[in-house]
Amino acid sequence: PVHHFLSFLHYMPEMENYKRPPVGEALIDIRVERLPAEHLPLLENLYAKLGEQYPKKKVRHQFKGSVRFEGGTVTTEPMASGPLGYWFESEDGKRIVQVRLDGFTYNRIKPDPNEPWSGWESMRADAKEAWEHYAEALHVEQVTRIAVRYINRIVIPTSPIELYDYFTAPPRIPPDLPYQDMLDFSSSVAISIPEHQAIAVLKHAPAKDQYGGAITVTVDIDVYRPHRILVNQFPIWETLDQLRELKNKVFEASLLPRTKEIFK
Repeated sequence: PVHHFLSFLHYMPEMENYKRPPVGEALIDIRVERLPAEHLPLLENLYAKLGEQYPKKKVRHQFKGSVRFEGGTVTTEPMASGPLGYWFESEDGKRIVQVRLDGFTYNRIKPDPNEPWSGWESMRADAKEAWEHYAEALHVEQVTRIAVRYINRIVIPTSPIELYDYFTAPPRIPPDLPYQDMLDFSSSVAISIPEHQAIAVLKHAPAKDQYGGAITVTVDIDVYRPHRILVNQFPIWETLDQLRELKNKVFEASLLPRTKEIFK
């Protein structure tokens, strides 16, 4: 129930208003039961409705394979591959609509952490418009999973750094070890939220792209509801709003004050 979810949020820190939020990519993901390949033409036909805003079209492929262990040797063999759907991209590459046999994803990209961020409302409006075309074309009656995911890239201008000076729950080297130079790191924790039948996954890792030689840390937050939902009986977009609010709370709870000062 919604009121249980909101009461849970009440005890978590509020999202601050940042001038330069460190979002690198955000997405809204809605999954459906896998449809047969005969539906691919319906997905391709969506380009007629979405192509003006997303003119770059690509085919999405799926690859499956098997792994075998023989005499200490590991071999992989491809078993099947084929088109899964289509990828429609805006001219500047910052907005992407993915329409697939197993669902729909809307991606909003911010390549430079110092760029302005357009915000949730703009992203939500674009995603909802594209989703409605998808749902109508495929006669979607139920979905199997809904999610909001934000991949943040936090550029820390000082080097070297101690992760626990900037993050509340980073990966750590055991303090009793004499070797304290961390060459690489990653951590992942999944948090159950039974009040809303949701799960939040928080990950820390070094970013692939560095900016100005500074240390860049990825804080990846994926909040999802992994349950079947009847489209005409459940408020999907209001629930996505709530998942986004929870994402904000997880983000705030993950950072120490000195980190937040970087992008205020």
